Amino acid sequence: MNSFDLKKIHHLIPFRDDFTSDSEYMAEASSLRQVELETEPLYVITPEMPVLFTTKLRYYRLVLESEVNRHINAATDLLEADGSEELTKFILKKTREAVATLVNEANRQLDVLDSGGLAWRNITSGDPMVPHAERGVMEYVVFLHNVIAELARCWLELQDRYAYVIGAAGCYDVSLFYTSSLGRNPDKAFRLERSAQYDNEAKGFRKHRTDCCFLYDNKDYFGAAIQEFTSQLKKHRLIPEDMDCKKMESLFRGRSCRTKYKWLGPNHVLTWIIKGLTNDEKPVITTWPEGATKWDVVSCRFEDKDGRPLPNIRQENRRKATETMVDDAVQALKGYL
Repeated sequence: MNSFDLKKIHHLIPFRDDFTSDSEYMAEASSLRQVELETEPLYVITPEMPVLFTTKLRYYRLVLESEVNRHINAATDLLEADGSEELTKFILKKTREAVATLVNEANRQLDVLDSGGLAWRNITSGDPMVPHAERGVMEYVVFLHNVIAELARCWLELQDRYAYVIGAAGCYDVSLFYTSSLGRNPDKAFRLERSAQYDNEAKGFRKHRTDCCFLYDNKDYFGAAIQEFTSQLKKHRLIPEDMDCKKMESLFRGRSCRTKYKWLGPNHVLTWIIKGLTNDEKPVITTWPEGATKWDVVSCRFEDKDGRPLPNIRQENRRKATETMVDDAVQALKGYL
């Protein structure tokens, strides 16, 4: 398995002289096999090309972009083939740690080469002065800024694709990535921003954890309340008679749950039980993990009598004839708080 430690980026940071002349760098750049993203990008970097003022910088820009694309492709290929929450968390963790380490490494080099930022301000001024004696240092400063931008792209691309694992509150945007990692604003010379296709593409990644459930936070009377809730559902023939109360408890524990619950009643009854228990002002139950909606939980945990996942039931109308069923079920949990 790919180690996902971005080791090749680490090997690029010394910015070695791989070739001895401008013509060699140009020839290598033109023949370089570019690695493209295998999916529509969520983020793009738009460099101000005059900042890339040598053939070496232009060559290394292509190499950096390819290595980041290679990492993203390998991660998404593996996650789409496996799909488990555990592997997704592992790869995101390894990538985040590698990105943080390499950003710090690049920033340390900038502190040595350009501690006050004078060289970078000169290069990005629009009318830079590049004395021959300082060309190598200024070239390296530009490269390090490019490295940081590509590392930011690497993390944000994977973060946004699998944000359902991280939770919305744990996600960075471009600005927050720079300020939290480097204590400064993003570079305008390597402008990193969402792609034009972001909104359409991101819809496909707004997934939820398939092991999601509810949390009924009632330590003192949890068991009694769930037993009453289960009894009410059986009384109205909404679930199978042999449904075990302990099995029902798993639905409300607020931790990973893969149990399926057979729903025998009308869909609108379940809709209004869930709505009654998740009232926005004073909810009886909440969703787990953060980011999962109540309807995500319903679609993952409940199936019909034939074993098919329930469809989207959020817009089912309430019926007067079944209000007693709904009220009995809601009160079973609410009454113990």
